[in-house]
Amino acid sequence: MSTTTPLTPNQLIFLFITSLIGLVVFYVKRKHSFWERQNVKGPKPIFIVGNIFENMKTSLPELYSKYYKKYGKVFGTYYGLQHNLHIGDSELLRNICVKDFNVFQSGFQSVYVHPIEENSLINLIGPKWKRMRSMLSPTFTSGKMKKMFKIIKSCTQDAQIALTKLSKKDNGAFEPKTFWGRYNTDVIAKCCFAANLDVYSDEASTLQRVFHELFDAQLARILFIFLAPEWLTKAARIANVPTKNLEYLRDLTLALIEKRKNEKEKVEDFLQILIDSGSSEDNNNGKDDSKVKFTPEEIVSSSVIFLLAGFETTSTLLTWACYRLALNPNIQEKLFNEVSKADIQDYDVLSGLTYLDAVINESLRIDPPIIIFQRTAHEDYTLPGTNIFIPKHTRVTIPVYAIHHDPDNYSDPEEFKPERFINESPKPFTFLPFGAGPRICIGMRFALINAKLSLATLVQNYKILPTRETPTPKSLSHAKGSLVLSTKSLKLKIEPR
Repeated sequence: MSTTTPLTPNQLIFLFITSLIGLVVFYVKRKHSFWERQNVKGPKPIFIVGNIFENMKTSLPELYSKYYKKYGKVFGTYYGLQHNLHIGDSELLRNICVKDFNVFQSGFQSVYVHPIEENSLINLIGPKWKRMRSMLSPTFTSGKMKKMFKIIKSCTQDAQIALTKLSKKDNGAFEPKTFWGRYNTDVIAKCCFAANLDVYSDEASTLQRVFHELFDAQLARILFIFLAPEWLTKAARIANVPTKNLEYLRDLTLALIEKRKNEKEKVEDFLQILIDSGSSEDNNNGKDDSKVKFTPEEIVSSSVIFLLAGFETTSTLLTWACYRLALNPNIQEKLFNEVSKADIQDYDVLSGLTYLDAVINESLRIDPPIIIFQRTAHEDYTLPGTNIFIPKHTRVTIPVYAIHHDPDNYSDPEEFKPERFINESPKPFTFLPFGAGPRICIGMRFALINAKLSLATLVQNYKILPTRETPTPKSLSHAKGSLVLSTKSLKLKIEPR
């Protein structure tokens, strides 16, 4: 009669470890086969980390364009073990962004949201988002924009003084990223807080430094957010942007709100509009005060988001517009002929300049400031016309840069041709610089009028020229790991007309 020899403690430990490893491998493989099981193509994930390292090694414009061409307009990737779907098909985007908006109510989702951001339009969903959106929308009407336009004009006047000095130094050397970063800091600070900053001095202001730190891609932070367990990210309070910078902007806003209480003369800026939103003259319609008044927390959140959203995108747009005009002198001269004959200091005249609109739109198409945007499923969903199942909490990424460079959407997509926006309108859901659907950027009108005035004023007074150091479009390298279309340096020069 045979007897079974009991396992030794070491054998038991070995068996346990190998079984555990086997379970982990099975679990990870199962997670990383989610899209394959649905016949959705995509890059092969690395064990546990997924495709996150590719996002760090290659700039997002190049990476998503490569995926888009190789796998088609619908492809899947993995951030760690999390499956993400990428959609560039215009009809599917119509469903995601508009028709089924009730399913995809939110944009970028963060594991940890700082309390300052909790009441912002970006992070709210459902009835709270609808209330906030409806309350903020009147802030960006034509009437309000005309009042802001006066402030923007004063900023362009200060910019002209700075440009005059630049044109006399170093053979007119012009670094648009630096210059427009300073200019837009001035615009945002004045339009939001009526704050006067010496933005063109050699010493960067604290506010400028805070802005730049907020938008600098931080590899360690991004890796931690994507790879660490959600409970650890929340416990460590790791937000998408440095919390100390958000807290600086919060304290600045609160101090200004307190200061405004004692000022007799009101300033027509964004902060004052929010403060006045609940004034007695606005609340005599028998409405519930909670629906028409902003809470102090909401004023702070809205002001901070206005600062953040308005700073980087417009300065990035102007940077790339200058680059494209420098490389296309015939287009620049055509734009000069239009703006030199118009009273660009008049809001309505500026808004009606056809070729200026086309140049701005083509700049937004070929060099979109925001490379991607996202929607998150709030319930299980199947893509219409397909068998692709999207579980609740799945992120859907819209690769804006790749869509804008798709020859199916735009002929000769790598060519800078503003006329394409005059001769025809882009196909719906193929031009997405500000997003799409109900969550489209609420500050779009402000960003566009700011960009139009500043670019028109520059072209009216200066020629923008390339230098021997100016990269060609083919040799251009974009910053890695950043959602904003950025590059380290663009060397141009300006020459007075």
